[in-house]
Amino acid sequence: MIPHRWTKKLTFLIIPEANRQVRRLQFSAVWLYILPPAALLLSASAAVLVQTQSAALQANGDMKAEWSAERAALGRTLEAKNTEIAKLQDEVVRLSQEAETFSAKMAELQSLEREILSLTEADAGTPAAQANRANETAAGLSVPAGSAVGGQYDPVDTEEALRLSQTTHGEFEAMSVEAERLEGALQEALQEAEKLALLRRGTPSIFPTTSTTVTSSFGYRKDPFTRRSAYHKGIDFGGDVGDPIFATADGQVTRTGYDRAMGNYIYVKHGNGFETVYMHLSKSLVAKGQRVKKGDRIGKLGSTGRSTGPHLHYEVHKNGEPINPKRYFSSKEG
Repeated sequence: MIPHRWTKKLTFLIIPEANRQVRRLQFSAVWLYILPPAALLLSASAAVLVQTQSAALQANGDMKAEWSAERAALGRTLEAKNTEIAKLQDEVVRLSQEAETFSAKMAELQSLEREILSLTEADAGTPAAQANRANETAAGLSVPAGSAVGGQYDPVDTEEALRLSQTTHGEFEAMSVEAERLEGALQEALQEAEKLALLRRGTPSIFPTTSTTVTSSFGYRKDPFTRRSAYHKGIDFGGDVGDPIFATADGQVTRTGYDRAMGNYIYVKHGNGFETVYMHLSKSLVAKGQRVKKGDRIGKLGSTGRSTGPHLHYEVHKNGEPINPKRYFSSKEG
């Protein structure tokens, strides 16, 4: 049975202005017991919701601030890394340019070396030439593609890479200084080699014929016609008529012609006081005033003039005096 207090009615009168009708609202008394707890519950729920929302907003703000700080730190780290990468790239470019410059200098030095060797005509059997070949062999070492390789992985960090680039830069500078010093020394050596080459070109050091058969030596001998002792001012080389006769050094033809004793002859003046004479030729191939180089064909072997048979009478004069041509024959050039 429902208690009597739950069935009671509550009446609310709404009295408007004087000229309007009064309104009446009735509610069950039970609402007096339901509404206060409901209002209290609703207020508590609203308070809890507000507090929860506030806490969530605070946490969200903290997270945003933390994320912003982390993003800023990450940005600074990336900027620092980018700066280091830029430095490394600059170092790589600089080292590459220095390597190119150094390579060009070394190419110049190698060219100078080859020029000096060609001028001095170094003997391939000398220790210097052997050392040069050994250096060329070492410089030519290479690793074929696909060769087996290995080793422990040891990555290089940025700081180490920077240190390495700085060290390499210092080494390049030192090598560049040494290369400049070596270049100067090689230039001096080249000048000396050019002087030596000029001297060698002007020195009668090759055989004047294709034959090396000496039929009469320099010095005192029995004259082939009188059979008396006589001074022979040159060397006689045997051969066949028409064999080529060569200039034994760079020079200029000063005389050419025919003499009853010398037959067809040629005089060539060289540098450093040298002069060479070629006699008994079957034919002269040069004219007075003509420039000739060592090894040029200047005549043909014969038996003209005071001669017992085909041969070349060859003389070398130094400052106007006849000297033994054998003193200047070179086994490398002869």
